[in-house]
Amino acid sequence: MHSTASNEVLGIGDYPAQRIQPLTALLAAVRLFRNTQDTDQVGILDIALAGRSQRPVIDRFIRSATGQAVIRERFLLEKLLDDHDYLRGLPENSLGRQYLAHMEREGLTVQGLLDATPAVTRYLAGRPEAVRLYYHHAVRCSHDLHHVLGGYGRDELGEVCVLAMTYEHLKMRGYKVIVAVGPIAVRRELRRLKIDSSDVGAAVQEARRIGREAEWFPGLEVGAILGEDIEMLRGRLNIRQPVIYNRIIARVRANSAWQSGPWVDVPVRRPETMSAI
Repeated sequence: MHSTASNEVLGIGDYPAQRIQPLTALLAAVRLFRNTQDTDQVGILDIALAGRSQRPVIDRFIRSATGQAVIRERFLLEKLLDDHDYLRGLPENSLGRQYLAHMEREGLTVQGLLDATPAVTRYLAGRPEAVRLYYHHAVRCSHDLHHVLGGYGRDELGEVCVLAMTYEHLKMRGYKVIVAVGPIAVRRELRRLKIDSSDVGAAVQEARRIGREAEWFPGLEVGAILGEDIEMLRGRLNIRQPVIYNRIIARVRANSAWQSGPWVDVPVRRPETMSAI
């Protein structure tokens, strides 16, 4: 497999800048703040702020072995990640099995998540093919895989932390805005449950540190790592345990109002299994 290729061959040479739209970004941020489950607003926010900021990351992806394979083979990650029969046949503590448990517990499919972000789909339709494949593979289809790798649930804090962690890899401006503003919504919800929210900001900053120290996510060959033991994989990729996030989730679980709230029951990574990291 060749690790480099010319811009002309890959179609990145004409990478079009996206005009920055501050009003659109502000409206998307307000809508997301009001409804944290409106995933399309995340994409709208990032599109509105993108400009040419994504060029270095996309360029790096294109020149990686994984990017070369994705572009050459027109590889669609959702076909692999939505093949639940295949994932069920992987070893019990593998990344693939843990990912399957996450998706089934939440009632999710990758295709369903793609369908829930039509604004992003429309935007990508006008981008060069290499750009479309990058976003599709490394951003849209991989989001819940990043949840599982990082050990974050789909509660409000888990979502903000995943974006904080992956911002260090994807450098998406919309993510940075959510990372800055998201803790406000998380604290509001925890106060509603009468739960101490003092370390929410620390959990988000911890997620950013975890992201900075980990191997570069877009370069991971997903098909090759799904069968790996998840704890050994986290150790190899230097993905540390989210200690502060887990501490907050433990407080949420101990609260009598938790079952009626938006916080989900996610497996917490046990410290004793993380000694190799």
